[in-house]
Formats: sequence, structure tokens, C-alpha cells
Amino acid sequence: MLRLRLALRLHYPLAGTKAMKIKEIQLLNFGELETDEEFHEATNNSPSGYFLRPERISFIKLTDKLKAVKGLKFGIEYLVNGFSDEMDDVEFICKITHPTLINPETGTISNQTIDKKINYLNQNNFDYYCFEYDWEMVIGTWTFEILEEQKLLLKKEFEIK
Repeated sequence: MLRLRLALRLHYPLAGTKAMKIKEIQLLNFGELETDEEFHEATNNSPSGYFLRPERISFIKLTDKLKAVKGLKFGIEYLVNGFSDEMDDVEFICKITHPTLINPETGTISNQTIDKKINYLNQNNFDYYCFEYDWEMVIGTWTFEILEEQKLLLKKEFEIK
């Protein structure tokens, strides 16, 4: 009887929970990058008050040790592998944990940047951070995490010096 309950729980989630759609996240690239033209999307989940949204990125240096300089863009590119082969949409989170940042214009203090994403399974995705302001260039460990329903699927750390 216990085996049957466990088997059913794997196929049918508990009431109030969503079924996991992401089988795994495969890290494809990481490091310093360039973007095409970016537009600003207002949000309260970023220390600057907005996210930068480009169409494309390209990696110029594969590394996880970077020097804090104004204009530096660094991040990850990954493949979202689903349990299904379909191009189903999926919700997940990119969380960047970083040293404490204080935005002098707003007084906002933060140590995380959280982007709630909707994308398709079985497609590439990317996340990055750009040092646009002097107050963002804080040395320490910057950690990118991809989560679905609070389950950690990918973690990549960068050391900023």
C-alpha cells in the first residue's frame, strides 16, 4: 500500500502544489558577456528598480573570476530541459544573491535580485547582471540560482574582485 501511495504521489502532486515541469537545467555558458540593445523593465525585485532586457547575448570570456568595473556584464546561459519534449511554457525563478547593495537614490538595501520568468521548456535561456553604477560594483561572491517551485536546479558562483 505504501508503494502505491508513493507511486501516485510521483505522478499526481499533492493538493495545492504544482507539478514540476523542469527535468534539469544544463549550464551552457558563463562569464563575461555582451548584449545587443537593452530595454528597461520596471521592477521592485532589482536594486536599480528595473531589469535590462536584451534580445541576444554573446559570451566574450568564459570565467567565474571577474574584476568589478563599470559596464561589466556577467552571467549564465542554460538549457531548460523538460519532462516533456513539447515546447510547453514553464514558470521559474532566477535568483542572484550578492553582497549588500545600497541604491543611493532610493535608499533601497538588497542582497538578492529575483526575476520571475516564464519561458518554454527545451529552449535556451540566460540571466546576467550589469554593473551600471558605482554602488553596484561590490566585491565578493555573486551566486546565480535557477529554481522551480523552490527546488534548486542550477547554481553558479562568480567571484568579483
